[in-house]
Amino acid sequence: MTNTHELPNILLVHGAWADGSSWSKVIEILRADGFASVVASQLALRGFDDDVATVVRDLELLDGPTILVGHSYGGAVISQAAVDRPRVAGLVYVAAYAPKAGQSAFQINQEFGVELPSGADLINIGTPEAPDFLIDRSRFHQDFCADLTTEEATVLAAVQKPTSVLALAGAGTRVPAWESQRANTWYQVSGNDAMIHPDLERQMAAQITDEERIITLATGHASMVSKPAEIADLIAKAARNR
Repeated sequence: MTNTHELPNILLVHGAWADGSSWSKVIEILRADGFASVVASQLALRGFDDDVATVVRDLELLDGPTILVGHSYGGAVISQAAVDRPRVAGLVYVAAYAPKAGQSAFQINQEFGVELPSGADLINIGTPEAPDFLIDRSRFHQDFCADLTTEEATVLAAVQKPTSVLALAGAGTRVPAWESQRANTWYQVSGNDAMIHPDLERQMAAQITDEERIITLATGHASMVSKPAEIADLIAKAARNR
């Protein structure tokens, strides 16, 4: 795909228990704002390395500079997918994990040491040896997207993708891309997040970027759905800051 527009490509990466359609509102806003090339990856959520490979493939299909955006688990994925990719012009983390080399999303939570009640709402539809998780649909609204309407939350719960422990417990071994991209790395903290503790998000944000590139929104985990204008604006700032 060739992008002849002066603005960079935008590649959006969803997190666990979601898919690329979770970016629909943000895509509409970015397109209206003049971004000609906005693409959402579709992760299988079967294994971390495979998800990284999917994003690398999608990056290679884009011609020219690209802003890479990750929500939740997607932050861990972009941290590895953007390594040694000179066309990646910036990184945006949306209520996302930002691991160091060798860290997984699970490990970050364990090291933080504060468990959220939503962790008890995961249902294993796999086996004890190979867990495969869904969020209890009766709890999805409260846990994942409390500030959405009941109708919106019901749809998101109905289409959620099962997420394998092989994805959530997977870790990249390379120095994450945010270490070399710090000057154009941005982070959005969800102040009412029930999936990743807001204080953990603040901790990760401070680790990867400077205060002026961190915003906090009074919203739940699915901020790209509940606050699409604000998320699109953050992405646009990264695009114009490169």
